[in-house]
Amino acid sequence: METLMAISVTVIAAIMVLALIFLIPVLLQVRRTAKEAEKLIDSVRVQVVPISRDIGLISRDVQSIAQFLHRQADWVEDGIETVHDMAVRVKEFQIEIQRRIVKPLVMVTSVLGGFKQGIGTMARIVSRRTAGKTFPSVRE
Repeated sequence: METLMAISVTVIAAIMVLALIFLIPVLLQVRRTAKEAEKLIDSVRVQVVPISRDIGLISRDVQSIAQFLHRQADWVEDGIETVHDMAVRVKEFQIEIQRRIVKPLVMVTSVLGGFKQGIGTMARIVSRRTAGKTFPSVRE
């Protein structure tokens, strides 16, 4: 049994030596990979700080632009409302002008036109009656 035990211990030791021989390159590769990962993390850390600062500046600029556009939209909306109010006032003014000036002016024009026709008719009537008669002159 002692030989069996010695053979078992020898086989186990040989397997461990073989595992250690195969494990050494793997551990060396893991070490190299860990160093590369550490370098990559350091490089990313160095680059993240300026990028995050730039992103903060850009976001503030975008927020400022958005606020500016919002103010401009309010201003444009106020301008449109003002133009609409002015259009309504101009329409009301046009109606008032038509009511106060145009209608009475049309009526006055009609009356003057009728008066003119009446004078023309009277002049024709008078000229027909006096066409054959001569009136003495004031000097005679």
